[in-house]
Amino acid sequence: MSAPAAPAPATPAPAAPAAVADKRCRGTRSLRWRLTFVLIKSVLLAWFVWMGCQIWQLGREHTGFLDNSLREIAEQVLASMPEGLERLPSRDPKRVTVPVAADRKMSFQVWAQGRNVVYSAAAPLEPLKPDFRDGFARREIHGERWQVYSLTDRQRGLVVQVGRTKQMAIQELQGWILGSLLAAALILVVFGLAMWMVIGRSLRPLTTLRDTLRQRPPLDLTPLPSAELPNEFRPLVDAFNSQLERVDTAVQHERRFIADAAHELRTPLAVLSTHAELALRADTLEEKNAALLRLRAGVQRSARLSEQLLDLARLDAGEESVRLAPLDLSDLIVLVIRDFETLARERRQRITLRAEPTRLLGDVDQLGILLRNLIDNAVRHAGADGTIAVSCHADGDDAVALCVADNGPGVAVDDCQRIFDRFYRAPGSPDGGSGIGLSLVARIAQTHGARIECGEGLERGAEDPRGPGRGFEVRVVFPAAPVV
Repeated sequence: MSAPAAPAPATPAPAAPAAVADKRCRGTRSLRWRLTFVLIKSVLLAWFVWMGCQIWQLGREHTGFLDNSLREIAEQVLASMPEGLERLPSRDPKRVTVPVAADRKMSFQVWAQGRNVVYSAAAPLEPLKPDFRDGFARREIHGERWQVYSLTDRQRGLVVQVGRTKQMAIQELQGWILGSLLAAALILVVFGLAMWMVIGRSLRPLTTLRDTLRQRPPLDLTPLPSAELPNEFRPLVDAFNSQLERVDTAVQHERRFIADAAHELRTPLAVLSTHAELALRADTLEEKNAALLRLRAGVQRSARLSEQLLDLARLDAGEESVRLAPLDLSDLIVLVIRDFETLARERRQRITLRAEPTRLLGDVDQLGILLRNLIDNAVRHAGADGTIAVSCHADGDDAVALCVADNGPGVAVDDCQRIFDRFYRAPGSPDGGSGIGLSLVARIAQTHGARIECGEGLERGAEDPRGPGRGFEVRVVFPAAPVV
């Protein structure tokens, strides 16, 4: 019997390197790191440039800095000498002294009556400046190059000579450079920490904003607070808030569409189900045909309602992306009327058209929806044997008028404005209306900068079998297209 196979070793998760790479990428894109690094690098570069200039200036043989320092030291030494130096013994050439720390920077001699009476430990036995004349000089002493300065006090008969070897100058320069480097390093550390803290404190509102976003519910689209943000980030958050407002508007439109569709389709669907049940339970062919005719009418009403709801949703979704272009309204009217010829023939209705070539700026899809709803509304209200009149013409030099009139029962004056509200149906409206069509007309007219006027339509005389009536007319006035 063979032993069971050993389980295959688990392969490492491939996401770990990606996570490390993502963390490195975020680190390189950190605004805090980049600002601190750039500022420190800029300060360091400026300091190195300044340091190079100073070193170049101090390293010159004829630099005034070394000469001035020797002059100042000579003046200080001469001023500090007491009276009676001429009584001091001269320097013992056999006496060996150990140079102190000060002798590493410079050496001095004080001569009184030709004798070296005061001197620094490392000063040579011979005069630094043998001619004892005031001023600067450069000379070789025991194989070393010296820069010396001599100063005379003729009243007391004193001569002070101060000198510095080239090695002393180099050591002093090195000490100055080392001190400057240490000071610069300390300044850079303090500056870097200060910049890190200042930038972190400035970006703290962004961290608070991030935490606020993480704690929000998924559909919370309220604007983000921007009062505490730095001025550089406020435009970004304001633009994001503007986008949130647009998303919130789209979400509200979607919610409203779902609620409207659920409300408006619930009853028609229930009626369709009832008609289907009646058709299934009918005992005779006449009852079944009657139920099927009612079912067909219900399906037509539901289809029309669904189409209007979809048009409404399409308008809500694309209200900010309307594409206006020059078009001839009369051509569009002819195309739309053809879609209603069959329905009008079934109802024994007559549609008349009087259209002049009229150009305006409009969106073809939206104007098609507007025309279909106006004509559909007139066809439904005109009833059997009714008349619908459609016309378009220039209304002055800067406007185009579209008129759709019928000889139906008309609309009361008090309802003329309310019929353009969503889901409002005037009293006495025929069955099958949803109250959406004219609200779509109002929305599209507003999008195109048009105004809507209501009035009396095609009157019916007393001889009309439906009785007298004044009808109803909707007049939409569009701005005319500019002449190119």
